[in-house]
Amino acid sequence: MIVEETANILVVDDEPRNIKILQIQLQTRGYIVRTACDGEEALDSIKKDAPDLILLDINMPKIDGFEVVKRVRADKNTEFIPIIMITALRDTQENRIKAVEAGADDFIEKPFNSFEVLARIKSLLRIKQYHDTLEEYNTRLESELQMARNVQEILIPKNGPQEIGAFKIASHCSPALAVGGDFYDLWEIDENRMGFLISDVMGHGASAALITVFIKTILSEHRDVVDDNPAEIIRLLNTRFNDMISTHLFMFATAFCGVIDLKSKELVCANAGHPFPFLRSDSDSSYTLITNGHSGNGLGIWRESEYENCRYTFEHSSRMFLYTDGAYEVKNSKGEEFSVERLKDVVSECENERPMDLIEYVSQSISTFSDTSPNPDDLTLIVVQGNLN
Repeated sequence: MIVEETANILVVDDEPRNIKILQIQLQTRGYIVRTACDGEEALDSIKKDAPDLILLDINMPKIDGFEVVKRVRADKNTEFIPIIMITALRDTQENRIKAVEAGADDFIEKPFNSFEVLARIKSLLRIKQYHDTLEEYNTRLESELQMARNVQEILIPKNGPQEIGAFKIASHCSPALAVGGDFYDLWEIDENRMGFLISDVMGHGASAALITVFIKTILSEHRDVVDDNPAEIIRLLNTRFNDMISTHLFMFATAFCGVIDLKSKELVCANAGHPFPFLRSDSDSSYTLITNGHSGNGLGIWRESEYENCRYTFEHSSRMFLYTDGAYEVKNSKGEEFSVERLKDVVSECENERPMDLIEYVSQSISTFSDTSPNPDDLTLIVVQGNLN
């Protein structure tokens, strides 16, 4: 960040007398002054050490002021340096317009009025100071977001296919911002049993991402203790969510938790306000919505909410599709939503048995529908099925 009185100013003019006048005026005020007698020398000086402000004559040999301005603005390292053009009374209005179009910020006329020169310099340096402060803040914010992104990548399984015991799984999770509020976890209980949880925290960005860390912590603490009772896991999450978060912040989350046992051919699951997953009981069956009509409140809405376990048949040939609302609330250029119905149709259309093929097919269908516009919401898709091999 620059301090106005000690700013580094480059004065560029082919007339030594003008340089001397400005140099005396600026140094008297405590500014550090560098000089150049033509555009070529000025560009070399800027490249070696970028000044905080440039006083630049328009008419100079070799490279004129217009070209210097263009080159300074074209360089990402110097594009925001304030530039005051030095003009003569004989300079035309056309030249001034040309200088503004090139990227000049202000003008001073010869002969110089010292009070006007110093006022214009001080004003532009103040603006640059605001810009530099904002740049420093953005750089720090980017660094912090990168750290949050790294933490969230550790918490959430990697995108792509994987196998857990006797299960084949594929997943895709993409935040709308650098980090997001979608979260899921998958864990092996034994060779034929696995647990899973998918959650969607209200909002996007860093605040929602912090809540996913909380959910992961509580889940890790309790999932091995109540592995056959997803409703109890949801209840514990809701209780802790209300006690630690909702009493202080207006935040809530949806969640869907389940345990699949291929040996007993059963899926046990509980829902806390989450979009209803699709279940295909075998390769010849159609997809149906599960926990429809049996969902409790979202996490953090009411501490005394009750949740129930729902039971469904799940064999080696069964397949389940889980998702967050970013999969169906995305809109096209006409303002139409993708919708749960369309999502279910797309899932049903895909005849490929590889889970990752279904993920890619659905992702492409959503992208095509939205005209490749960025999804304003976090998006998570998960496919779980028995391993027939």
